[in-house]
Amino acid sequence: MIATRLNPTAHSSLSALEGAFPALPDDYQTPRQPITLSQAQLNLAPNAPTTANLEQKQLGWRFGTKSGKYAVQARTDWFIFSRLPRYTTWEEFAREAEKIWGVFSDAYRPPSVQAVSVRFINELGLDQGEIVEKYLKFYINVPEGVPQAFMNYFARIELHHSPDTTVTIQSGLLPPLPDRARLLLDIEVVKTVTPKDSNELWAAINSLQEPKNQIFFSCITSEWEARLR
Repeated sequence: MIATRLNPTAHSSLSALEGAFPALPDDYQTPRQPITLSQAQLNLAPNAPTTANLEQKQLGWRFGTKSGKYAVQARTDWFIFSRLPRYTTWEEFAREAEKIWGVFSDAYRPPSVQAVSVRFINELGLDQGEIVEKYLKFYINVPEGVPQAFMNYFARIELHHSPDTTVTIQSGLLPPLPDRARLLLDIEVVKTVTPKDSNELWAAINSLQEPKNQIFFSCITSEWEARLR
C-alpha cells in the first residue's frame, strides 16, 4: 500500500466534510465508517464514589472504492489517500490523490497545509525456512550464540533526511499464515511545508517520490527486487 497524508493547519468541520461527498466520483460512493476518538475522564474526590465518563468524538470518515483500488480518510484535522495492493505507478497514484483532494480542499478552507507525507507499506511472504536477511537489509541482528529462530520481531528507526524532511523505517513480522511467514517493510517520508497554492502542494508531495524509492531499494536485497519483476 502507498498513501499520502496532508495535515491542514485549519481544522475543518464534519458538516463541511459531509458536504464534499456528493461531488466524489461514482467509484467513491460507498458506505462510510466514522472515525472516532474515545476520551475517558476519571473523577476522584474525598468521601465520594469514583466515577468515570467515557466520551466519543467523531473526527471524520473512512471509506473505500467500488473498484477496491483506493481508500480515503477524511478527518477534520488531516486527509489520507491510499492506493491499496497492488500498487501500480506513482503517476497513477498521485493523479488520483490530487483529484480526490481537490474535491475536499474547499472543506478545509483555508486549505493551508503544514506537512505532507508519503508512506509505503510492503509485505513479502517467506517460505518455511527462509531467513529475513535473504530479502531485507534493515532488520534486528541477533548475535551468534543466541537462538536464531524468530518468533516475532519489530525494528524502527527515525532519521533526518534533510532540514525539512524526516524518514521513519519499520520492519517486522506480521501474524503468520498457516504455510508462510509475512515480512513487513514500512517507510514513511514526512516533509514540513506551507505551500501557497495547489501547485506548490503537489510539487512537495511529488518531491517525496525519489527519496521513498531510494530508501526502499536501499533496504531490500536483490532477491526481493527480483520478486518485484
